[in-house]
Amino acid sequence: MEVSAVARVLVVMIPAEGHINPSLGLIKELIESGDEVVYCCTEKYRTKIEALGAQFKAYSFNEATLLNNPGMKPFELKHPYQFLYMILEKVIQRFIPDVLNLIEHETYDYIIFDSIIGWGGQILGEKLGIPTVCSTSTFVFVDPLGSDNQLKDDTEEVKELYNSIVEVSQQIASQFDVAVPSLAELLGHSGQLKIVYTSRYFQPMGEKLDDSFVFTGPSIIPRKDAPGFANESLHALYKQAVYISMGTILNKDLDFYKLCFTAFRNLPVQFILSSGKDTDIEPIADLIPDNFIIRPYVPQLEVLQCVDAFLTHAGMNSTSEALYYNVPLIMLPLTSDQPRVAGRVQELGAGVIVDKNNLTPDVLRNAVLEVLGNASYKEHAEVIGKTLRDAGGYKQAAMAIKNFIGNQPLSATPISSFE
Repeated sequence: MEVSAVARVLVVMIPAEGHINPSLGLIKELIESGDEVVYCCTEKYRTKIEALGAQFKAYSFNEATLLNNPGMKPFELKHPYQFLYMILEKVIQRFIPDVLNLIEHETYDYIIFDSIIGWGGQILGEKLGIPTVCSTSTFVFVDPLGSDNQLKDDTEEVKELYNSIVEVSQQIASQFDVAVPSLAELLGHSGQLKIVYTSRYFQPMGEKLDDSFVFTGPSIIPRKDAPGFANESLHALYKQAVYISMGTILNKDLDFYKLCFTAFRNLPVQFILSSGKDTDIEPIADLIPDNFIIRPYVPQLEVLQCVDAFLTHAGMNSTSEALYYNVPLIMLPLTSDQPRVAGRVQELGAGVIVDKNNLTPDVLRNAVLEVLGNASYKEHAEVIGKTLRDAGGYKQAAMAIKNFIGNQPLSATPISSFE
């Protein structure tokens, strides 16, 4: 029996904007095609998800439990086992029982799960008896995360990590009555189909990944919660404009903003700074130069279409959106996947990296002038941008899923009471 064109879809995401936002266009497209979507996340995202027409189920724990846990804080990975152990213990072991309880006695045709959930997504698929689709909002790790390791496999620390991984994976397998995966399977990529929100060109070593990885480019959809912005004001006084946004990590760092004021005060360039909704700019209001426009929040997609460069922390979403609109980058990577994203942009010639440990007004000013004054950065951004636009976006993602699911046998089973 084949799955019908209209399906009931379970979506399970971790509570992070950078993981949820790329999925929104895809979810909207699936719903418009007639699918029924049940989206599991934390209560914070209910309104955003329900606005798409999806049903929403909230986990019993909140972001503080998951993301504020010291074990989930970004840290420098010295060996792949560190990341794997964190996912097994902090995510899968705590997360999967909660999701199974949420969907007790329900049936679904397939599951879309966040790549961070890893093996946990396969467990959910197996318990429900349905195909699995992995949503990957950053680069795929062709080599395991941390494989350029600083720890050798024969050190005591690595041996302890290995034993802990074996122990916790056996506990999880026993708990959910599934087979214990090999270490290679745990370190590999979960999901029968992998939707990756970038292009194969931009993906490092993209040629090494098989056809189960579908590269769809960034999921660009208009954001209804974005305030209006008079884009013509960006070029009213100066020929060139630069957008500054540091995501949600550095946006309360007033010292960084003061550094920008000092670095760019005398440049004949218009700067537009997104300071963050909860940032109090008042203490530095007297220092704001005449060539700065500061807003708590700006419609990023609209602004990116009107600027000549973007000073960013190099988060995957912001970077992809900039390149989608052919905007070269000045990057200040801080943590998580940002150094890797920034490294790839620089490798492909579409931007420059500024070292966070060597941040002075001169260094910052010279980096901005380099990108604004050298046309090659814009040209290379256009090359990447074309591959991102040509990848097809959320419509291509939905089509790839429909084609994949249409070729799968239907064997959905309701989840029985979970102890």
